[in-house]
Amino acid sequence: MRCKLLIIIPTFFFSCSKYILYSPRVPEKCVKHESSKRVSVSEKLGLNEEHMMSKTGVYTLEGGSESFVARLWFCENAQQTLDIQYYSVAKDNCGFIFCDYLLKAADRGVKVRLLLDALAKQMSMKDIQTLDSHENIEVRIYNPGVKHHRNAWLRVRKTLHGIRRIDQRMHIKTFTVDGTITITGGRNIADRYFDYDPKYNFRDRDIVLFGKAASTVKSSFEDYWNDTLSIHYEGLRIRKQHRKDYQKRYNRLHHYVCDPKNLSDQMIERILNYPLRVKDLNKSEQLLWLDNVSYVSDKPAKNNDRNERKGGVCHDSLIEILKQTKTSLDLQSPYLITLDDGKKFFKEMVDRGVKLRVITNSLCSTDNENAFSGYQRDRKENLETGMQIYEFKPNAAVRNKLMTAESIASLKRKSVYGFHPKTMIIDDEVSVIGSYNFDPRSADLNTESVVIIRSKEFSKLLFKHVNEEFLPENAWHTTLDYNPDSEAGLRKKWKAASRIIFPKKVL
Repeated sequence: MRCKLLIIIPTFFFSCSKYILYSPRVPEKCVKHESSKRVSVSEKLGLNEEHMMSKTGVYTLEGGSESFVARLWFCENAQQTLDIQYYSVAKDNCGFIFCDYLLKAADRGVKVRLLLDALAKQMSMKDIQTLDSHENIEVRIYNPGVKHHRNAWLRVRKTLHGIRRIDQRMHIKTFTVDGTITITGGRNIADRYFDYDPKYNFRDRDIVLFGKAASTVKSSFEDYWNDTLSIHYEGLRIRKQHRKDYQKRYNRLHHYVCDPKNLSDQMIERILNYPLRVKDLNKSEQLLWLDNVSYVSDKPAKNNDRNERKGGVCHDSLIEILKQTKTSLDLQSPYLITLDDGKKFFKEMVDRGVKLRVITNSLCSTDNENAFSGYQRDRKENLETGMQIYEFKPNAAVRNKLMTAESIASLKRKSVYGFHPKTMIIDDEVSVIGSYNFDPRSADLNTESVVIIRSKEFSKLLFKHVNEEFLPENAWHTTLDYNPDSEAGLRKKWKAASRIIFPKKVL
């Protein structure tokens, strides 16, 4: 039976024989020696300080490896703070590397705050306690509900009285550096988001915000961090007292990441060269400095103050934008589940002359048969509204362009490339990138966030990436006469068919 991976706790280093038993000291070559001169992140990247104060610089992270490189470089070079908010951090190679870089930042004196969703976090209490024991790291958990009550009867009683609250999850993903730079979008922290998984990887998208809009992200993070729904685990109140007990565990993690089998020399070189990448983007005007960039996020308690508990800040903002669509909407969503009001909304849009193209996962590429079941039930009705639907191929050719040669070489023969970006381009002049899926869960239950960019120039750059995924080598064009469900295996067909018992509004 395969050993399960655990983050930076003793069992991770002793229970699986395939891992080397490392000595507690970290090799000299793995120790990064810092210059005594403190240089701001924006200065290291060659960014204009006036622009950082008055505008927002934006560019998208399309490839998974590039997106991971950016996060790790920012961990290495943050000077004051790292404020991080994620739906989940996985117990896999990228999760280990990410935690190691957070610890190294904390060792340099950077204050790290990590906020995770309680049900999706994948990290155990011991994992979190190990991170949280560092004097410069604090971890909080969003909406743990009843999961950690010791009394079993109390757990049952509170579950029956608070099912909706338990079902409300924090789906936001933000990574903010020194309060001035943010990475946000669709990616969580896991191998499959960064092209590290040999069997299944996501085509996804993040956006980097330099300057003005990052301050809005920081304000939103503070709202979540200080909300009553965000708490310490029971038992973390004794934190910080036994730092020495954890130092050996930290060192073992440093050893793990120092091994080229886990973090390759090529990746380390790309991390070192990240400033050159940003300078090239700035010089070639692919990193744009704009006036009209907005970050929009749901409130921590979502819509608890509304009578019907429907919608939220994100949903309402997007609906207002979409109501103004005149000519075209290109929509990317990994999960597409529409209720009656959604189908009516799209029908009205098409009737007023809007060209509506939607791309979502096929049954072959999806990681979520529950959500696909909801889409599958209404696919015919959605097509009858006049929208054009495309379904992503599991072997989409675009992965050969977005994944590094190193990542492609590690793939298994039947590896799958899933679809995970949440993107809109409206009338070729308004772009939206974020965590929001077009389904009832994002609309009414989960807390979400999006970046809204009002710029024809940015929309033009983004369209090149989005339009490529509609091409025949990347997606099937689904019609009233054809869908690609037959391309999927029997197991996937059975799983999607069996999920019909679940109501669409909670998928």
